[in-house]
Amino acid sequence: MTRFKKMMVGITVAATAAVGLSAGPLSAQQNYYYIYEITYYSSAGTSEEVGFEIQHCNRPADQFGQQTSYYTRTRSGICYYDGSGYEY
Repeated sequence: MTRFKKMMVGITVAATAAVGLSAGPLSAQQNYYYIYEITYYSSAGTSEEVGFEIQHCNRPADQFGQQTSYYTRTRSGICYYDGSGYEY
């Protein structure tokens, strides 16, 4: 390998390492969040439903009935931060 080629390989490796360290791993850049359906109950026994809430992408949740500190939460979909409001 010529001296010039060795120098170019060294520069390329150094530049690639610098970009990798500054950007971080792609898996750490989360671009979504979960949405939930929440059911509220009159007591800790969870036998009498008194209200519920349905979350949505890009708009406030729909809430019906009474909110209490006794509830169950079920994941119902995913929203993406790209503004498309895609939900499933």
